[in-house]
Amino acid sequence: MTAAGTQDPAEHTSRGFAPEDLAQVRLSQAQLLRRRTGQSCLIIQIVIIYLTALIALSGQPGFALVWLLVTSAMVGVVYIYPRIMVPEGVTPDRLKRYLTGHVIISGITGLIWSGLAIRFLDTSSVLNLFIAINMVFSISVGGMMPSSEYRPSFVSLATATLVPFSAYWLVEVDGGIRLIGLGLLIYYGFGLLVSARAEVQTLESLAAERNRRLSEQLKEQAEKLARVSAEKTRFLAAASHDMSQPLQAQGFLIGALRSQLSQPDQRELLDRIEACWRSQQSLLQGLVEAARIESGGIVVKPAIFDVGETLSRLAAEVSKTASNHQIDISVEAEPAAVRGDPLLVGRILRNFLSNALKFTPAGGQIKLCARPFEPDRMRIEITDTGPGIPLEAQERIFEEYVQLDPDASDTRGLGLGLSIVRQLADRMGVEILFDSRPGAGTTAGVILPTADAEALPVSDEQGFDAFPAPPFIVLVEDDKAVRESLSILLTGWSCRVIAADSGREALEALSWAPDTPDILLVDKRLKQGEDGLTVIETLRAEVAETVPAILMSGDIDRFKGLPEMEALALLSKPADPFQLRRTMLDLMDSGRDAAPDQPISPSV
Repeated sequence: MTAAGTQDPAEHTSRGFAPEDLAQVRLSQAQLLRRRTGQSCLIIQIVIIYLTALIALSGQPGFALVWLLVTSAMVGVVYIYPRIMVPEGVTPDRLKRYLTGHVIISGITGLIWSGLAIRFLDTSSVLNLFIAINMVFSISVGGMMPSSEYRPSFVSLATATLVPFSAYWLVEVDGGIRLIGLGLLIYYGFGLLVSARAEVQTLESLAAERNRRLSEQLKEQAEKLARVSAEKTRFLAAASHDMSQPLQAQGFLIGALRSQLSQPDQRELLDRIEACWRSQQSLLQGLVEAARIESGGIVVKPAIFDVGETLSRLAAEVSKTASNHQIDISVEAEPAAVRGDPLLVGRILRNFLSNALKFTPAGGQIKLCARPFEPDRMRIEITDTGPGIPLEAQERIFEEYVQLDPDASDTRGLGLGLSIVRQLADRMGVEILFDSRPGAGTTAGVILPTADAEALPVSDEQGFDAFPAPPFIVLVEDDKAVRESLSILLTGWSCRVIAADSGREALEALSWAPDTPDILLVDKRLKQGEDGLTVIETLRAEVAETVPAILMSGDIDRFKGLPEMEALALLSKPADPFQLRRTMLDLMDSGRDAAPDQPISPSV
């Protein structure tokens, strides 16, 4: 009960908690009440002894003994009650019963103290009046303290103590001293208000303590998840590196073998082998890419590039696969400058194109196009004539490990491709296009901002069939299978090759070479802790030239945090021969075009 027109602050605070949170706070409040029972009983017992001494000094030793015995008995009840009701501590199932019992005991205690004070009251003795008022004050003042545990118990105690005593005082006491009874009622109302504020502080303190514990638990959980994630990343890094090595060797051997075959049936068999290899490569790249995104290993590097050239290269990459599946591929894109990360945009479009190839039936069509969307934006789209996707499934396909046709007979992958697309698009801050209808095919792509065409880098239109001159290559690879297969592939391209398994061996072989290498092809992680970047710097120092270099790696975070280096291209394992050849040509073209005092722009 509060003064008219006012709101109970404790009630207001309670409404500030969600029901489940308030239940937890009440539980903490009850547990605190139980823990402090012994301390509270000790303090009250000291007050009882003090008042007993005053009563005895007033000349009523008999009443002093009754007072001591009765009030001490109630202290005993208060002390024993929680040890009987909740011997193992307050639990949610016993919370309400425990608090209700405590409120009842508090009310009975208040009535006993009030009754004894009324019985002792004698208006003819100032000492007697002082002792009687002390009786009702001393038992009620504790509930107003900021450390008070449970307000309903105080309300029960104060009401049972002060209201009867004040009423008796106002009725039985004559003269001006009667106003003390009114003062006691004012004190009672003030006590209710102060106790409400005290409970607000108690609830806030308990809530803050609970939040602190929850924060600590969340912190511990976050640290645990971070450790698990780090362990998973380390495992995937090691696994991807080890798995990429044999896949890399297989890819280079397939590329080398193709030039040795002349019979159509032999080439057809090799095409099937290569299709299986590409499937394995795609699965590994999907896992690695997902882990790299999750670990923050992908850094966006915006640049201006020609979207028409990008689409033409994508179509060229899959032209043979499309032809084998009797799918017509066309490109409708004029040279146009857009801004974005060309590597990540290429990754997104390759995923869309890969899905189009998987689900477009024989005799179907795939169209790659780029067209203006707004004055300053460009739509880059890949449209197929496949079966389409129902509207209700279109959001799910961008989730991890979701496959709409898991029972298909061919290899569909792990369902990571479109999840990677969404994460890459979010990382770059670009909008994804996706429109699909059952029976009407699918259109997927991205929207990129346009750029000034004059800012496009000048590119050589030379094809990928031949090098301008047989290049001199220094290959450093510690995996024997990869080194030998790559040597065979490069030799088949008429390259002169020095193949070494360490930087020291390469340095020794290079010291006897009459010419300066055209390209350094170096693995990132070599045996005995040797780093590919250090090897490149050492070999360049040996010939006193900034030789164009390709750094290869199969680690998940392979290129994260690498220092800037001139004329350096980064190649992820497992790379296919087409990627390697294109990177080599880009580096050699950049090397011819760059001025002697200018760095050669790397092609990744």
